[in-house]
Amino acid sequence: MNQRNAIPRKSNRHTAKISGSAVNEIPDPIELLQSDHSKGMKTLLDLEEAVNSIEMNGFTAEAFQRIAEAARFIGSYMREHYEKEDRHLYPVLQRHASGSSMTIRHERREMWQTFKELMMSVSDIENGRIHGTTIRELVTTVRSVVEYFRNHIEREDMVVFPMVKRLLTPDEYSRLGRELAGFSLK
Repeated sequence: MNQRNAIPRKSNRHTAKISGSAVNEIPDPIELLQSDHSKGMKTLLDLEEAVNSIEMNGFTAEAFQRIAEAARFIGSYMREHYEKEDRHLYPVLQRHASGSSMTIRHERREMWQTFKELMMSVSDIENGRIHGTTIRELVTTVRSVVEYFRNHIEREDMVVFPMVKRLLTPDEYSRLGRELAGFSLK
């Protein structure tokens, strides 16, 4: 197929131009965040499958290991994702729509409190601090974490991100992409 007949593919990057020449590519900030969300949703599915296995087959080391690994991923990768949003996305959004970030912040506090409970359950099991209701508490907490995080991700994907695309100026949107691409917790 020659290049003339090639179907143009949608790029996931915007190109910054200075004096008419392309200088560097700026990642689309929403696509960066949605990529993190995709990884988070996969992890939540892993959590859900592990808990379903425990409910159907009883507690196994394999199912628990899946829960522990998913919890550690959420505690590191997804926590960094939320730090990116808190430092870069929500401050610029708040300048355009002030009420939305307060709801999200409250939701996140509850979400992370439930996650903290999950990490305590994982730690208790790993350290042999098991009592009669430990496994039931683990299952209940995992289900709560999955629900909180899934609902939060879906709300951002369906409500917040379209609002960002609508409200931010092109300069703000480009700046957000640069900030998110260069984000580091160092």
